[in-house]
Amino acid sequence: MFAWAADAPLQWRLLAGNNREAGRGALSYEDADRCRIAVRALQAALDQTQATVRRTASNLWTWQLTLNGGVIAAAGREYDRMIRCEQAVEAFVRGMRAAPIHDAVIISNSRRWASRSMGEPIARFGEVKQ
Repeated sequence: MFAWAADAPLQWRLLAGNNREAGRGALSYEDADRCRIAVRALQAALDQTQATVRRTASNLWTWQLTLNGGVIAAAGREYDRMIRCEQAVEAFVRGMRAAPIHDAVIISNSRRWASRSMGEPIARFGEVKQ
């Protein structure tokens, strides 16, 4: 879990074995407990999600995971080939199934967390974007 500042909403991300980001949540949460609950709910609902791979404006590839029509997770970066993007979303789903949820919350305004494929969170938990 991470936040841009101590009083900012939290987001979560899944790290691969090499400590690179495999994907991140599309929503932000007011506190760590709600964020953890959302991660556990996603883990339980992975079989009901749908993965979408699409081209970006920069002619690269990105993926999103949806549940009941809403985006709940997305790639943390863009891919040069469609096959690599498809492999990445498959690896994300596999990794998400058994991912441990750590208690720590990292506070940082590091640019590396500013995702090209996602930008700002799509919505806060419980909020509907129109």
